Amino acid sequence: MADALPDSSHVVRYVKPTLVDGDRVDGSAFRLRSEDTGISVNWLEWFANLSKDGRLQEVRRLARIEMRPSGRLAELSVGETLRHVRAVLTALAFAHCPLSAKDGYDPDPSHSQIEGLPSADDPQSALIGDMIAECVQAMHPPRLRRG
Repeated sequence: MADALPDSSHVVRYVKPTLVDGDRVDGSAFRLRSEDTGISVNWLEWFANLSKDGRLQEVRRLARIEMRPSGRLAELSVGETLRHVRAVLTALAFAHCPLSAKDGYDPDPSHSQIEGLPSADDPQSALIGDMIAECVQAMHPPRLRRG
């Protein structure tokens, strides 16, 4: 079993452009797809020796998905999200699930997952996704701007 992230931690999740409206994220960004068991996030505190900008840059560098410029990295506080959502869903958890090097990608030691979510076809899925979206504390660009 994967280790739970400390409540004091923060994670980011890439949110595609169609699910971003200004500084708000559509709750469907935090819903399981039918084939998944958790939602991928990156644990910022894993990179303890780096500044916040440095941590975000490592997440960008290690990404295994294409991040479009108009998408966003949505930041969540683990503890605040758990407190908010566990009023409705006690199974919610943030688990550290590092990825090994694969297919030309570097290992991603910060990779984690949000687990314990209702399945995609569960009517509660939309409510939980919206509740997690309410916990987004900050939005970051998915790429650094070239100066």
